[in-house]
Amino acid sequence: MAPSEERAKLVHESLAPAERTLYDPLTEDESRHMDGVVGLSGLTSSEVLAALFDPELKGVVRQLPGKQFLKVLL
Repeated sequence: MAPSEERAKLVHESLAPAERTLYDPLTEDESRHMDGVVGLSGLTSSEVLAALFDPELKGVVRQLPGKQFLKVLL
């Protein structure tokens, strides 16, 4: 397994189930607007922001200006 795949697997395993639901559709190379994340998850915008807070603190999700979200692989 390539190092980037190993990191992605470790990150995925460290997230709570609700966080994984939001993390998985994100990519490293293209940000996704909050509305898109809400639409894919079926959660409210408040629930999405709350669930993405811990992954942001862990440094595996980054919020860009304009409520754009991006997956970050360490």
